[in-house]
Amino acid sequence: MEKQINVAAIVDKLPDADRPGTASKFTGPAPDEAKKLVDSVLSGGREAILELAEMIRDANGKGEKNFKPGYLLHAVALRVGDKGRDKEKVVFTQALASLLGGDNPPPGAQEYILRELQCAGGPEVARTLGGLLEKPGIWEHALSALVAIKEGAGEPLRKALSGAKGRRRLAIIQALGSLRDTASTAALAAATEDKDENIRLAASLALAQIATPACVQPVVQVAVKAKSWGKIKANKAGLLLAENLAASASKDEARETCNLLINANQEDDDESYIREAAERIISGL
Repeated sequence: MEKQINVAAIVDKLPDADRPGTASKFTGPAPDEAKKLVDSVLSGGREAILELAEMIRDANGKGEKNFKPGYLLHAVALRVGDKGRDKEKVVFTQALASLLGGDNPPPGAQEYILRELQCAGGPEVARTLGGLLEKPGIWEHALSALVAIKEGAGEPLRKALSGAKGRRRLAIIQALGSLRDTASTAALAAATEDKDENIRLAASLALAQIATPACVQPVVQVAVKAKSWGKIKANKAGLLLAENLAASASKDEARETCNLLINANQEDDDESYIREAAERIISGL
């Protein structure tokens, strides 16, 4: 049973923030006192969490009015990550997620909330965060939270990739690579044909991180076609793919990748280090 909690009174128990022009001090409460304040908020359930989160008005907890609720919200985010607090964690993260995407709270406060979800969020909020990937001003923070959450992040990222352009498309591709999202292999392979070289190279690197047999041809083709600095990056992606394939016991595909890279760099003496690196990978198989 949730208690009726005076959240404002709990917040007021926190020490005041440092004041400009005065000696700096430690502004947090003693650990035992902080724990009591956090548990008081959690005892109030969803409504207390929402009331606390709605006190935040900017992205950085600046000023005396923003410091205390921001400090306490982060302390709650850390507390629900403790072992055995799964139910409280879901209540906390879903309450925060319900505040996102509209005009209120303001964008700065939503940025702050997204950072707390990056800390405490799980698959229960992945779909909500995915719906923010087109939202100006906060999509980058939603993306960071999804990458931190990992579980359940692939589907909303793949969905967002289909219509993404420019910097957002680049960031989503990089995120899918860091997550090693095998389900995005076909979409990333198609992105290696993009007219934007940065997109092609990012997709090649993402495929190298995913490292399945289906990644070999698109990664190598980027290396074959690339020029100048792009050639350097594409070749490095090819070598990374070969290393990751070898590490995952796909030795035949690792060998194939290396041989294709050797052939793609046969004509240029400046790329001799790529041939040598590929040969070393082969010798270790």
